[in-house]
Amino acid sequence: MNVEIVEQSLGKLDSVISCKIILGENNSIDEIHIVSNGSRNVKQIVRDVQSVLIATYNIQIDHKKISIAEIIDESLKRMECRPRIMSVSRENNGQKATIRVALTNQKGVYENSMTGINTGRNIDRILVDTTLRTVEEASGYEEIFILEDVKTVNISTDEAVLVVIICIENGQEQRLCGSSMIKNDYNEAVVKATLDAINRYITK
Repeated sequence: MNVEIVEQSLGKLDSVISCKIILGENNSIDEIHIVSNGSRNVKQIVRDVQSVLIATYNIQIDHKKISIAEIIDESLKRMECRPRIMSVSRENNGQKATIRVALTNQKGVYENSMTGINTGRNIDRILVDTTLRTVEEASGYEEIFILEDVKTVNISTDEAVLVVIICIENGQEQRLCGSSMIKNDYNEAVVKATLDAINRYITK
């Protein structure tokens, strides 16, 4: 048995950062030490290790010989906090329109709606403001994001929407810019661009 090859195989398992095998008498495996990024359950990793060993190398090992140490990957935690779009809808009612935005993260689902004058420029503002309020609710912030501008630009044969947000924190202002290609739904593209602008801030 080539220990280095076995370690490399186990190191490819999902959530495994590194692996070290300790051999005992008769060149048999005495201990397996795994470092995990914490994205998967320890028992799942142990079962995966046992499965790889038996299926690939015909080695059976007691689960008690497998030690898992977790080093929580903060980047993974931040990604889990990042809100994702569930739905974006627009309901026109004469001179007014209602925008509804639903977002989700690992904590749950968050939804808000706003109604305003049904003009193109105002709809942009309502889309962004509804998204910002929903993000603040989901992320625990309170009125720190303000829309500065929304623009549509041509990129080759396609169009993209750019959203510029001002973030105000501790009396300091900074501009955050996000973009999204416009595919089938302009409203959803504005929401995506808004999230693109602020996601790096809320997950820092």
